[in-house]
Amino acid sequence: MSDFLERSDEILSVSEFSRRFKTLVKTAVPEFWIRGEVSGTRAYSSGHTYFTLKDEGATLSAVLFKGYSRGMSVKISDGARVLLYGEVGVYEARGTYQFIVKAVLDDGAGELARRFEALKKKLEAEGLFDPLRKRSIPRFPKRIAVVTSPSGAAVRDFVSILRRRMWFGEVLIFPCRVQGAEAAGEIVSALRSAQETEGVDLAVVMRGGGSLEDLWPFNEEIVARAVAGCRVPVISAVGHEIDFSLSDFAADLRAETPSAAAELVSSGFLSLVGRLREAGEEIFSICETSIADYAQRLENIARLLRLNSPSGKIENYCIRLDELHSRLYSRAEAALSKNRERLAALSARFGALRPSERISEMGERLNLIERNLNSLSFESALGRGFAAVLGEGGKFKSSARDFFHGENIKIKFSDGDVDASVR
Repeated sequence: MSDFLERSDEILSVSEFSRRFKTLVKTAVPEFWIRGEVSGTRAYSSGHTYFTLKDEGATLSAVLFKGYSRGMSVKISDGARVLLYGEVGVYEARGTYQFIVKAVLDDGAGELARRFEALKKKLEAEGLFDPLRKRSIPRFPKRIAVVTSPSGAAVRDFVSILRRRMWFGEVLIFPCRVQGAEAAGEIVSALRSAQETEGVDLAVVMRGGGSLEDLWPFNEEIVARAVAGCRVPVISAVGHEIDFSLSDFAADLRAETPSAAAELVSSGFLSLVGRLREAGEEIFSICETSIADYAQRLENIARLLRLNSPSGKIENYCIRLDELHSRLYSRAEAALSKNRERLAALSARFGALRPSERISEMGERLNLIERNLNSLSFESALGRGFAAVLGEGGKFKSSARDFFHGENIKIKFSDGDVDASVR
């Protein structure tokens, strides 16, 4: 057992094996036609139909889902011999597979199916269906050439959807038959005229649903080559979802129905409209925010202007004057009150000192001082018998050393002067 494990690169889980098997089937077995007899049909209320397809040697489980059954002219019933187009689907949970039906033809149409497959392989081998040669569809086509029958419901649905989605552009109808032996040539001629028309930037080849015989003109080789060689991008919208034509493979883009083609054409426009609407809403929001900000700024400026206006300044000055008046009045009241207290104290002190007595006392002292001053005066000294000696310059002599021999002097007495000289 360990030898087997050593030789194995990896160990898969059941789920991983089922996923790999499904991927392998999807890659190795693309969509194909298969012939057989229907048996064991079981139709459910969901619209899905399950049955078994068999031949002499084997059986195959199959399912026709509701979405693919719309518009099918051939019904699934026990005993019917049919040609089925579809792919193999793997149900991972149970590890089973079944054939998923996308188209049903009566086995009498088998020759057309074989011709379809043969021509498809031929053109595919030439690279006519190569994805690398396909062009991008214009996102905002301005002039669309529609190659179809002007009386069919397909073109009415196409134009109606464009109008409903408010697509702004021009639709040019290039009429042709879309069914019958001459239809293929008319489709090619109409497509040639469309690509030669000035301003056409997209062509749409379309028709409504029908049987394989009805849709066969779009499987003709000349139509497939004309679609592939068209100078402008081409959308092919032939039949219903389950219908495939060679023009679908040759076109730059396949639309499941003409209505789906209209939606594809207008999708870029609708996306742009949506983006413009979002941009408009964003711009509106930004404008609202900016307006609100500017309104607030204007309100602030207006408030400042009111405060700085002459009337506002006068009002402020009045308020300040009132405040100053109140402060001055309070301080004056306080000062007056203090001065009153001081005056009261001084009055009390003055009252205690009795000024009249002080004045009398001061008068006596002044008289005493006057008498003392009079007794000490020069004239009083001369009156008491003293004399004053003055030199030649009229200066008083206070010391004997101040005299010199022969100096003329003056002796001053209370009642007169005497001239003398020093010996």
